[in-house]
Order: sequence, then structure tokens, then C-alpha cells
Amino acid sequence: MRIVDARAMPISHEDLIAVTESSVYYRQKRGETAFSIYRYDEEDGAVTEINQRTYEDYGMAKLFMSDGRVYFLNEAPDRTGVVRTELVALEYRTGREDVLATFEKRGNSTLYWVLGDRYFLFLTSYGTTDEAWLFDVETNQQERIRDERLIGQAGRFRELYLFTASFEGVPYIICNARLDEFDYYEALESGLVSPDDPIDHSEAILVCSLDEAVDAIWSKAERIPFDDLIRLHGEGDTVQYLGERDGKLRFAAFIDEANEETIYELTAPDVLREVAVIDWGAYEPLDFTYDDVSSTIFIKVEESDEHTELIDATSGARFLDTAPFERVLGGTYFIHESAEGDQGVSIFHLEANERQRFENAYYTVLDETIIILSTRQL
Repeated sequence: MRIVDARAMPISHEDLIAVTESSVYYRQKRGETAFSIYRYDEEDGAVTEINQRTYEDYGMAKLFMSDGRVYFLNEAPDRTGVVRTELVALEYRTGREDVLATFEKRGNSTLYWVLGDRYFLFLTSYGTTDEAWLFDVETNQQERIRDERLIGQAGRFRELYLFTASFEGVPYIICNARLDEFDYYEALESGLVSPDDPIDHSEAILVCSLDEAVDAIWSKAERIPFDDLIRLHGEGDTVQYLGERDGKLRFAAFIDEANEETIYELTAPDVLREVAVIDWGAYEPLDFTYDDVSSTIFIKVEESDEHTELIDATSGARFLDTAPFERVLGGTYFIHESAEGDQGVSIFHLEANERQRFENAYYTVLDETIIILSTRQL
């Protein structure tokens, strides 16, 4: 793991594509709709445009990376509201471009999800209407998606996080279904709902094979056949995604009544392996951080003017520094990010015994690299 200071680059975390040992690949926007793909070489500071033409996206421009390629849309609207849209796959190291499909629809489309480099999930908005649809790049088949859970919408204060995983070569869709506490408490405060209203407080991990999900869409089914892998029903119970470790997804399930949290690893479509159990009653935590980079929970047990101490809930390792920090990456980088007042990122490198401070900055992690970005680009 290493640090790349990219504050001088006119990009945010949404523009990053890939990081190699010597280069950063990224998207740079021009105005409201146009963009190009670039490579920045760290050794000499050279910036090279990768693509042969400028692209435009009039909707929510999302990038998807897979096996050396980046997928995105290139749109050209006409005066009647019809948009000619290209689905583009660009090999960002060589600049080779493939237009996988071209279609015309009224309104702006967003590439929402890419599944198995074959199925592409789109959202198309026109006026007050929204339509989700699936496209098979191998057969050119397309169909409207009727189950809004596949696009992260569940209604009644629910929020969904969707992931993909493979078990013995079979791809699956994993869904972390949670109660959106912000929307729920706003509804309470506004009087939209009453504390006595029957609200589903359950949180869950849902699973469905990609083939079954696609078959359900082709057959115009109203619901994707998700199965419950785990479901918690207590009002204070939560299920939290903790990222990937060694190719396996991890989740943390908190049971409010027991004041206990279990970290699970998804090892099969129907198997959750227990990684660690946290008895919160045994701690007096000042704060804690769900870390989806290290796939753990960092518990802050002491903070003073002299030092800060964290515990890695998965390994039990304790980390101590004289300055504030919230997480430890790679067992070496102690990171403190301040979003208020004196905004910036402080990183202490334990092995080198070196501390760095980046002003007006925030950070993200990509390809085992800590990338420092400018808050002015947000």
C-alpha cells in the first residue's frame, strides 16, 4: 500500500478508474456533459489522453471497471428529446474502444450496474417517469425491470446496497437491505408517520443467483426471487456491509437486545461463517468505525490530548498514536480525516515513523493505494 497525492488533479473519487505502480487512470470532465479518459504518470507528471474522441453524458455519468476496461455511456440528444446512446467499453491502458450497443430512447439514461460483463442495467428518465431495464449485450435482448429492489429502491424508508459475488464459479447478487434511519426519523419529525405505525424495522442480507434474477426479468416477473440469508427483526438491529476480504464479502450484524455484534463472512450462497463476535458491553467505546477497506470495525477506546487508542474488532490488535486517528490501513497507515473546520487528512506511517498532513483534502482507497483528493472538487 502507498500514498498518491492527487489534489492537483481536477477530479473527485467518482472519476478514478485505476491505479498502477506508476500511473493513475481517471476521467476528466469538460463543462457539464463532456469528458475524456486520461493517464497521469507519476514519474514525470505527464498527462496523456487515452480516448480518440470526446464523450458526452447528459444524465448521471457513472463509470464501471472490469478486467482492464471501463464502461460508460456516450449520449447525443436531438431536438425532440430522443437521445442516441452508445454503450462504450474502453480498454483504458491501450485506448481501444468498442461500442457494444447503440439505442435510442426518449430521455436521459444512466448506466446503473454491470453484471458479469454481459448484463447492463439502465435507468432512463423522461419528465416525471423513470424506467429501469436490463440489456443483454450478447443477444441484444432487453426488458423492463419490475422489481425496484434491483435498483436500490424498496419504499417505506428502506435503502438497499447491492453487490456481486461468485461461489464455485456461479455469480450471485447479494443485497444488504436496511432501514433508512434518516428518512424514518425525518418522517417522524414531520408527522408523516406516528411512532405507533407498523414500520418494518428488519434488516437483512438477501441472495439470488444472477441466472435466476435475469430469468425473472425476462419472464416479466414482479419480484426477483431473493432468499433471506439473514434477517434481523429488532428495532435497533442492523446489518452493515464490511467490504471484501480475500474475495469474500463480510457483514456485521448487531443485535440490540444482546448489545452484541457478529462479523460474518459469506462463504457460500447459504453459509455465513462467523469471523468475530463483539460484546459491546465489555468496552467503553468513545466511537467506532465500520471500515469496508480493512473489513473490520475499529473501536476507539481512548482519546486524549496525549494519545488515541483503537482496537481492531476482527483481530483484537491495539493501535496507539499521539494524534487522533479513526482507522488503520494495511496495519501501517494511521488515518485521521477531518471534514469540519480545518479540513484535511493526516496519515502516520508506523514503519517509517513519518507523519504527513494534507490540507483541504479527503481520501479514498483504490487498487491498494491511498489516494488524496482535493475537497475543492466535491
